[in-house]
Amino acid sequence: MWFDIHLETANYNSERDIKDKESSNYTSDWDAPYSWENYQSCILSSDDWHNGGFKICSKDEYTPEFLNGLELLIDPSPETITDRNDFAFQIYLLSHDTVAKHKIKFDRIGNSNRFKISWFGKIARTYVGDHDFKYNFSVMVTSADFPQLTETL
Repeated sequence: MWFDIHLETANYNSERDIKDKESSNYTSDWDAPYSWENYQSCILSSDDWHNGGFKICSKDEYTPEFLNGLELLIDPSPETITDRNDFAFQIYLLSHDTVAKHKIKFDRIGNSNRFKISWFGKIARTYVGDHDFKYNFSVMVTSADFPQLTETL
């Protein structure tokens, strides 16, 4: 069983208009609000640009009970990965950057088939030549359905 996850934020300027276009001096595009507006939104995906994703278990093991409390470390040693298509996920933040060192945990909500998902990871701004995974990110999904298997022919 493989999981694919695709997340996309609202547009960076969805909560406010960016008024100070390129008129202000910023030390980097990371600090410049107009730069964020230019890239529109963030996409963190295992299947938007490549065939990534991550293995969970065998088909026989795949149950809500198995998933409950499961904590995964994905791409924990990015320095050993030489092809960006071998990463489980890719990110479009301020262009195409790199994500790794993922820690994803699934917690079942009561006896339901719904799960809370806690996800932490690191970002390297590889598009601008910074290959150090020094930026943290986190995603909290408060209630997600247990993915059902589809029948195949």
